[in-house]
Amino acid sequence: MQDTVSSPTSAVPRPFSVVPPPARSLLASGRLGAQPPQDVRQTCVLMFVAAPVLALAAVRSGLLLHEGAPSVVVVELWSLLVAASLAAVATAGLALPVRRAAYALWRSAQAGALLALGMSVGALYMSAQIADTLLLGAGAAGALLSIAVNIALWSTSVISWCDVGGTVRHDEA
Repeated sequence: MQDTVSSPTSAVPRPFSVVPPPARSLLASGRLGAQPPQDVRQTCVLMFVAAPVLALAAVRSGLLLHEGAPSVVVVELWSLLVAASLAAVATAGLALPVRRAAYALWRSAQAGALLALGMSVGALYMSAQIADTLLLGAGAAGALLSIAVNIALWSTSVISWCDVGGTVRHDEA
């Protein structure tokens, strides 16, 4: 048999420890063990539903580029492709932190929802410019879902759920 010897523990704090403790982490749940209200759960589902619709605009703009789009709209189609991809990833990726009541990531979800709305308006403009019906459908559906996500993220129930830091809002001051 081999004898094992454990290393001695040091009472000195670790140098270069910049990561906050898990309870105060950026991704830590703000309300441990608490079930989120129905509005918060519906907002997260809506964000997951909006992500593939936003990705559809990215796929359609990529297909238009692959098929040989007119040279005057190539830069705009690439911009739409990148913005739609980022909006879809942000919308789907930030749904769970909203459910877990992570304050900073909830604010990021609001910014992502605004990006999704701007991308949808851009898709509508681009579809009108090149007369593409599929891009029009993706832009219209993305705009409707982005508006719904924005309204849901700014609703009173979601604000009261995610505002766990005790920050003072202007309507309470």
